[in-house]
Amino acid sequence: MALVITAPSAYAATGPATSEARDSLAKPVQMVEFLGGISLTKPESAVAGSVYRAGISGGYSLALQNIAEEKPELDPIQTAAIIPGVFGSMAISMKNFPAATRWASVYRSVRNCDNICDQTSAGYAFIVKAVKDKNFTDKLTFVNSGINQLIAYRKDEVTYGKVDYWATPEETLSRRSGDCEDFAILKMAALLEAGVPATSMSLVVLQDRKRNVFHAVLSVSTSSGTFILDSLSNKVVMDSALPNYVPLYSFSTERAWVHGAKTGESRVASLKGGLSGVAPGEGPEN
Repeated sequence: MALVITAPSAYAATGPATSEARDSLAKPVQMVEFLGGISLTKPESAVAGSVYRAGISGGYSLALQNIAEEKPELDPIQTAAIIPGVFGSMAISMKNFPAATRWASVYRSVRNCDNICDQTSAGYAFIVKAVKDKNFTDKLTFVNSGINQLIAYRKDEVTYGKVDYWATPEETLSRRSGDCEDFAILKMAALLEAGVPATSMSLVVLQDRKRNVFHAVLSVSTSSGTFILDSLSNKVVMDSALPNYVPLYSFSTERAWVHGAKTGESRVASLKGGLSGVAPGEGPEN
C-alpha cells in the first residue's frame, strides 16, 4: 500500500521557506500506511503539486522538496542550517518517530558532553582543544580522523548485549569503543564543543548498497554543500562523493526526517520489514 502526500498549492517551489512560513502554510494530510505505523504529520517545504516516490519499504509516496543548490564559497566555509536532503535524497520531517525517543536522550548527553567528556578521556579533550582555533575544514578533518583513531569499532551486541544500542558520548569514551552511530554521535559532541552549530549537524542512518549493510555517519551542512564524517574513512568528503549511501532517516537537534527518492531514481534503499529492523553497524542484512 502506498501513502500519497500532495503538497499544498501555497508552497513556493523556489527554495526553503522559514519554519514559521512552513508551519503557517502546511495543511493536514491523510495517513494511509507508512513504515509500520510511524505517525506522519505534514510535509515540510514541499514543491507545489509535486509527488515523489520514496522507493523505500514497498513504494510509499511522499511529496517533498527539491533542495535548492547553493553556490559554493571558498574559505571560510560558513555553516548553515541543516539541509535534510543529504545524499541527494528527498526528506520529510517526522513526529512520533520510534527512534526519536532514543535520539532525544542521546542528544541531551551530546549537549552536556563538554566537561564530562573532557574528564572521561584525555584524548578526547586534546582533540577538542586542538581544533578550537582551526579553520572550519580543518576542524572537520581533525575531529573525524581523531575520533576514528581514539576509539575502536565494536558491535553493540558485543559491548552492550543488544543488537542496537545508541551510546552517549561518555559511555563510548569510557569503553573506548563503539559502532558507527557511536562514532558519529561522539564527533557531533566534539564539533559542538569546538564551535560548530548543532543546527548544521545531522546523524544520518543509511544503507550502504555496496557493502549491503546499514551504517551511520555525521553530516555537516555548509553554504558549500554537505560534508560527511565517516568511521570508515579519515577523509572528509562531500555527500555527492558517496553514491552507494542511501539515507533512511536522520536527526538534528530535536528534529527527525525520513528519506526517500524521486520516482525512477536508481538510488533506492532495499528494506526487509521496514525501518524497525535497521541496526546500523551490525553487519550485512539477513
